[in-house]
Amino acid sequence: MLTIETAGELIQTSRPRPGLGANRAILLGLAMLLGAWVADSRLFAVGEPWSWLVPQLVLLAIIGMFLRSAYLQRRLSALLIEVFESVQLQEWGRAVSLLQRVLSRPIQQPQARCELLLALGAAAEAQKQYEIAQHIYETVLEEGRGDPLQLHTARVGLAEAMLRTGQIADAVSLLDRLARSDHSMGLPDPLKAQVELVSLLREVLLGQAQDSLDRADERRRLFREHLSTRAGYGYGLLAAAFDRAQQPEQAARCWHDATLLIRPAALVARYPELEAVAARYPHAEAPL
Repeated sequence: MLTIETAGELIQTSRPRPGLGANRAILLGLAMLLGAWVADSRLFAVGEPWSWLVPQLVLLAIIGMFLRSAYLQRRLSALLIEVFESVQLQEWGRAVSLLQRVLSRPIQQPQARCELLLALGAAAEAQKQYEIAQHIYETVLEEGRGDPLQLHTARVGLAEAMLRTGQIADAVSLLDRLARSDHSMGLPDPLKAQVELVSLLREVLLGQAQDSLDRADERRRLFREHLSTRAGYGYGLLAAAFDRAQQPEQAARCWHDATLLIRPAALVARYPELEAVAARYPHAEAPL
């Protein structure tokens, strides 16, 4: 089971080690040595039979280091594929187990490590371990080693985790900053969809969702075009907003669309605020 202590250990053990970069320097040195030897064996005074054997040993060392590097890279790539498949299928227990294996060793590629930490944060959120998710997202943002998309995803995840841990003021402030960044820089629609989903959750939690129903159509479009099956969560939250605004027809339509993509039990498990909506409106008979 994932704990905040375990998450902290994985963050530490997965950090790149500067010393591991020495392997490349060793490899370069060996290649230079071999090249110099081939060019002029008199540069190194070595008696028989070493004059024949040393170049072969150097060549074998270079080949061995290349093979080891290729093996480790293939192993990491295979584990990454398994991790992201588990996340996509929402097999959170398996995802956490795989992530613990991968993150228990240093990961030299900063963006690959960042993506794995984001996956760990998503798994913690799905298992309602919001304090752990918050810690992971804060670490990603403090380190700042991800690409702009990864850092944006971390900010959105942090805002949702803060909403769940009762840090409402901080979450609202972060979401407002994300909204201002959208107005000033014009976030691409896929990033805007993430922000709108968490903003809608905030409005539902604070009882303010009915005040922004004029944006419901735009939100539906963003969810439909950019969140894939996760759009179902957005539709479910829209159903809650319409329900609280006493617009049952719109609420029923949104709930039907939500349950076409995600089963009602999964919707309520992720967002307990939807329990009343699930009890009040019929769900789709044949979910995807």
